[in-house]
Amino acid sequence: MKIVKNYCATGISILLLLFSLLCVPASANSAQTQWRGTDATGAIVADEDCPIVVEHELLTFDIGQFPDSYYREVSEYLAYSGSVTAEYTFYNPSDYNVEATLVFPFGAIPDYGLIRDRETDELLRYSDTEKYTIAVDGNTVDRTLRHTLALWGDQFELDKDMAKLHDGFMDDPFYSPDMTVTRYTYTPSNVDTETYNAANAAFILSADPIKTRVYMEGQNGGKLLDNAVQMEGWVDLDEPFVVNVIGEPLEQMPDWKFYENGACEDEIDGTMTLTNTETTTLKEFLLQDHDPASDILDYDWYNAMITAMHYFEWEYGAVSSTELGFDISDRLMRWYEYEISIGPGERIVNTVMAPIYPDINSRYEPPIFEYTYLLSPAQTWAEFGNLDIVVNTPYYMTVSGPEGFQYNNPGYELHLTGLPEGELTFTLCAEAEPKAPSAMGYVYPEVLLIGAAVLMAIVVVVVFARRGRKRSRGNDA
Repeated sequence: MKIVKNYCATGISILLLLFSLLCVPASANSAQTQWRGTDATGAIVADEDCPIVVEHELLTFDIGQFPDSYYREVSEYLAYSGSVTAEYTFYNPSDYNVEATLVFPFGAIPDYGLIRDRETDELLRYSDTEKYTIAVDGNTVDRTLRHTLALWGDQFELDKDMAKLHDGFMDDPFYSPDMTVTRYTYTPSNVDTETYNAANAAFILSADPIKTRVYMEGQNGGKLLDNAVQMEGWVDLDEPFVVNVIGEPLEQMPDWKFYENGACEDEIDGTMTLTNTETTTLKEFLLQDHDPASDILDYDWYNAMITAMHYFEWEYGAVSSTELGFDISDRLMRWYEYEISIGPGERIVNTVMAPIYPDINSRYEPPIFEYTYLLSPAQTWAEFGNLDIVVNTPYYMTVSGPEGFQYNNPGYELHLTGLPEGELTFTLCAEAEPKAPSAMGYVYPEVLLIGAAVLMAIVVVVVFARRGRKRSRGNDA
């Protein structure tokens, strides 16, 4: 009987420990603890077979302050002063004058730079490009601001991202600026949205994607069927559905059905009426949210939308709009494009200065700030000489790659012969040894409850098994 009591006591102790963990989660709260910054990179030569060599590059990071993880006002965000300056010494070893086009990608706006109007919750549009300068031998040069699509979570890839830059409206196997887009507006009615507050409307699409693409505005989901797809959307009696047919007309117009909810299994009554039909060009269609007064070129916006349309292609001519809207202003990577001219045997110094936006990880105490500067794009140059890196900062460098930084008040320095493998990364913190987050992290209550149930079951099985063995031995005696 003592063994049974011991096992029961052990099981109860384990359960009490688990429930105490439920009451005190390992994570202090569920608020956001990490913010994405923007990787910085150097100048890239856009011309193939360019003979210009980089004899020396000096990278200087001036980081006298850390960015905040949240900004209420644009002016506060623009006041952030962290920057990086890349100074290139270019040499032309050829016997002819070289005119080269350079591009300098400086990334998308970081998470903490996406500031919304506190009343309307609309994303505020502003320009921080005045904080960027490009000069040759001390003289500012003309530059063109360019934009390409950069989806959330994308990392810079030289070949992939360079291919997105086009001089004018891009050529595409399917899309063209003057292609016809037919917009069908459907208005729902006679749907009991009080009883079915999650009512859905849907139609089946089977188009030839070589001839036709279909973009349904307000789509919230869909299903892949045999030889077709089902396009679905929530029913709001005050909001029409717009089905955009790009290219050749549909062989069969949408036949709408209504369902109780997003599962689209149980049909309900409803009426869908075609209330308007109009045509436009693909260029006008894709530029409907483009602001002509902005610093984004119309063909860059169009090209980014075409890239997005391909990315969100589905089956049977459908383009999923669940993640794609007409306002892509927060999904654009920014570039500067400029020209340099170097005579035979001549050297010039090209200087580019830009803000530097780190990732923020506040799970550490105090928070750590992780900086990334992409060195791999420098491989576009015919040759690359020495690289010197200076980090002027009052903060502590806790991690770096490559290693070898030496402290030199007020910061750190590193000298490299040639390009290192990988990219330049380093982490700064207000303290030399920030406290790392718990390795356990947050434990979900559901997981602990399941674990508790399993352990209790094990205890019960062991207890009754031992009782059975005791009885067996007693009978044998």
